[in-house]
Amino acid sequence: MMASSVLFKNATVVTMDEAVGVLEHCDVLIEGNIIKCVGCSLERPSAETVVIDGTNSILSPGFVDTHRHVWQQQLRTIAGDFTIFEYGANIRNKFGSCYTSHDVYLAELCGALESIDAGTTCLLDHSHIMNSPAHSNAAVAGLRASGIRGVFCYGAYPNPVFANPAVSDGSAEHRTDDWRREDAKRVREEHFASNGPDSLLRFGYAPTEMERTPLEQTIEEIRFGQSIGSALITGHVAMGPLDRGIHLVRSLDDQSLLDSRMLLSHGASLTPAELTALANSGASVSSTPSTELQMGMGLPVAFKAESHGCTASIGADITSNNPADMFDQMRLLLQCQRYVDAGDVPPCPQTLNRRCAQVLRMATVGGSKGMGLEALTGTITPGKRADMILTRCDSLRMTPVHDPVIALVMYAHSSDITHVLVDGAVLKSEGELQLPYLQRDGKEASLPKLLKDLRTSAEGILERSKLVAEAERAKSVREYFKHSGT
Repeated sequence: MMASSVLFKNATVVTMDEAVGVLEHCDVLIEGNIIKCVGCSLERPSAETVVIDGTNSILSPGFVDTHRHVWQQQLRTIAGDFTIFEYGANIRNKFGSCYTSHDVYLAELCGALESIDAGTTCLLDHSHIMNSPAHSNAAVAGLRASGIRGVFCYGAYPNPVFANPAVSDGSAEHRTDDWRREDAKRVREEHFASNGPDSLLRFGYAPTEMERTPLEQTIEEIRFGQSIGSALITGHVAMGPLDRGIHLVRSLDDQSLLDSRMLLSHGASLTPAELTALANSGASVSSTPSTELQMGMGLPVAFKAESHGCTASIGADITSNNPADMFDQMRLLLQCQRYVDAGDVPPCPQTLNRRCAQVLRMATVGGSKGMGLEALTGTITPGKRADMILTRCDSLRMTPVHDPVIALVMYAHSSDITHVLVDGAVLKSEGELQLPYLQRDGKEASLPKLLKDLRTSAEGILERSKLVAEAERAKSVREYFKHSGT
């Protein structure tokens, strides 16, 4: 629902604007997609203005998820007990080969809708499911149909396409070795003619696994991504025990390839010098606490990165392993770092150096800055875009609230979010997802129907996966990790 103006009344506004802070009994007026005014006792501009009662509620910036593989929506719960090796063998090197383009469309649409439902208004989609040009088109269409803000990062990773042609529709692997490069250029030109910060969805690039390919290839792929006007370049780096010791970030700095368009994920084993190089260049890092802690990728780097002046943000990573819920990720990150700081031996800490406000800032301001959107999103500030969430404080879990920041980080759940606005459009209202972009396209816009289609899609993927020989995918994952010393 796009209203000409929206007025939130009497909310506790966690602005995340350092100059303003938290405002009690505050109103926020939105005109079109712009935050017009923040203050007390604002007048309703017209009878057409939608008024939303913020009493006993917290209004805050929407979350910015800076590392997601949105295509894995049909694989929910499969990777919950996986190691990184089992993840590679099964999710990346088996199921990823079995997606049709329609599967990709549903995954991207439903994955983005899940994010919106949980308060994420902007995400970076590291989309390594480009099995054919049809898959690329479907991924972009699915994200667009959700109405979310974000960057679609075209993934160069080649999902193994096994011999049986029933495993993947429209595969282009047989065409040329570099077909994805040509396809990325096509997608950029056809779907992202405008690719500036004002665009709701932008194009980015994700090179083939940066630390599993020769350095020369990684450098060349980054330069290619830059040459076609990618808004962001992203990739997995320095994954703790999996680190090959090549110090990729140092090499990229030596090649003058680090800049504000680069947002790297994981990074547990980045050295202080590399973090300083990222900070000096304007590049940033994204921590994904759930997968990093489970899959042996090392201690989340976010707090360490910030201590070296580097912008840190948070991502949910994979819904095959955990929900796309930034509340969960904030809590994991904060409590994990508090434990590491305290250690296992006495004395107990007398004060906590890691505060709830820090992780909330990473999940909002840090994400917007990492994605080059700090001038548009991340805070509730007049003149910025209206990307925000309203969280009710009228449940047993959320009553009473003495500190709204701590309430958001330590207590809130996605079910507490009643309203979500992206670029001024109300995409969740009174606790129910709205589907304005689907309705505008004249398609059947029913959440029950989408969920039914998603289940059918998942059944097809799992059925086709039976055609993938165990020996083939085991060989494939051995190749992937062959340089890691494991």
